Amino acid sequence: MSQSRGMSLTARGAAAVAAAFALGAPAAAFAQQQQQPQAQPQMPGLVTVTMGARRYSTPDGGVRFVFDRTGARAALLRFEGDDEVHVLLPEMAARGDEIYRSEDGAIALRVTSQGGVIVYTRANRTGAPVSELASAPPITPQAVAAAQLQERVRLLQIRAARAVGAPVQFAVPAQMSAPVAGLVVDAAERVAEGLTAAPITNVRRVIITLGRQPAAALRGDTLLVQVAPEMGYAGRPSSNAIRNVVTGAVQGPED
Repeated sequence: MSQSRGMSLTARGAAAVAAAFALGAPAAAFAQQQQQPQAQPQMPGLVTVTMGARRYSTPDGGVRFVFDRTGARAALLRFEGDDEVHVLLPEMAARGDEIYRSEDGAIALRVTSQGGVIVYTRANRTGAPVSELASAPPITPQAVAAAQLQERVRLLQIRAARAVGAPVQFAVPAQMSAPVAGLVVDAAERVAEGLTAAPITNVRRVIITLGRQPAAALRGDTLLVQVAPEMGYAGRPSSNAIRNVVTGAVQGPED
């Protein structure tokens, strides 16, 4: 099989993906929740302001991250030194605070009614206050040219094969714009990371398609991943979602 054919989907493969996702997947449920309008209390004379992207740090500098609230319904979080962009959903909390949860329900950030920000990590589950350092550009997928797409997917195949202990073939759409290709590459990276986090898996093929909702499902030795370009980073399953699908784990707060 030529490299171009290996990077594309047959009509039968695309139909199989559509049929599999019709059964539903954990990542799709999170996306549907993400698209639900968030009720915002309105008071005469007040204007709701959506904050942009900001850089934050704990006092000792041990945890640094960018928190992007330019989106209307979901926020994005990227820790320094971590390639993954985490998608967070807001909800109101006690005393007028706002908490931001990851797709597995874990609290990642709390924004107090006074505007303070508290970050929660595996190393500090009780939370640590952070200070704003500076503004930052909005977090958006990096555009990837067609030639770069093929090379990066090839390298991810090698990475996944090392994690699984056997060859793993990645198939992605043949024709995409550079911004969409960037999101597809990110989805493939999340797959490789999720497979690495899975202790044992029989995944031998990964098929990535485009659709209206992000989704992930396992069918035999094939992992089916659907990416929704219009949703940006919220339009692809996270590495944690991939790990849960591959291992059959129930969605819940991370251990």
